[in-house]
Amino acid sequence: MAVPLRHSPVWLLALNLLFASFLFLPFCSSLAVERSSTPQAVNATRFPHLHNLQRLSERIYVGAEPHEDVAFAELAELGVLTVVSVDGAKPQAAAARHHGLRYVHIPIGYDGVSEEAGKSLAQLVRSVEGPIYIHCHHGKHRGPAAAAVACIAEGTVDHKEAIEILKRSGTSSDYAGLWRDVEAYQPPAEDATLPALVEVAEVDSLTAAMAQVDRASDHLKLCQAADWQPMAEHPDISARQEALLLREGLFEAARQLTAEQRSDTRLASWFGSALRSAKELEHALEAKNSDLAAQKMELLHKSCQQCHSAYRD
Repeated sequence: MAVPLRHSPVWLLALNLLFASFLFLPFCSSLAVERSSTPQAVNATRFPHLHNLQRLSERIYVGAEPHEDVAFAELAELGVLTVVSVDGAKPQAAAARHHGLRYVHIPIGYDGVSEEAGKSLAQLVRSVEGPIYIHCHHGKHRGPAAAAVACIAEGTVDHKEAIEILKRSGTSSDYAGLWRDVEAYQPPAEDATLPALVEVAEVDSLTAAMAQVDRASDHLKLCQAADWQPMAEHPDISARQEALLLREGLFEAARQLTAEQRSDTRLASWFGSALRSAKELEHALEAKNSDLAAQKMELLHKSCQQCHSAYRD
């Protein structure tokens, strides 16, 4: 006589599989939640005016400075509510407001993320709601470093993952201070007093850029005195890095000149000469050509001295 299906081994096996699937369902759901918490890659082709655009977490984006009105329109389309500039230049706050966006200014240098800036980035992720777009000038160095710090403060990445953000962004290893400070960043305590967020930071960008130039110049003089070799008493100073910081400082200073200052042909000529000499100094150091590096240092010193005599001293 045939065995009824409900008493057959096949029926029992099916019943066991069904029961097991109910037990496994919550586990599958938890996996789905975990995977959905990973941010979807942004389609950069939809936002052609947001150069070097990346999505780092559910609400943190990073990229280059939005220069045109259409770039701010694309940020609004992306769903961004707050734009954060870590550049020294004054943010285009009015252009942002036109598209319903708030600007926050947390300037940092190429030499690293200061303790104060780190606190401000923690305040940013703790107090601001909605998507955030962090930018520097080109979106490759300072912006990604600040965004990586913000992600650590937000709790969405660990330090290893934060370093990966710099690698994906193409952050130059020559900016050792940015890599150092991202790797070492520790979010402030939950009850710590944090800085207020401002639309435009009270900083003289030209003065700040020239201060960076002066520091790098002083360090390069030490390097030159050591024949461009590593110094045991200053292990944190690298000639190539200082030459790069000096050039970036000059570039930032040139960006901060007023229209009247830009029309001064003599000043423009000295700035141009200093920038060329700084770049050539970098190349000489890369080629390990000590004599050529010394020549470029002399030309650089001459351009700076002429400018200081006419405008600063």
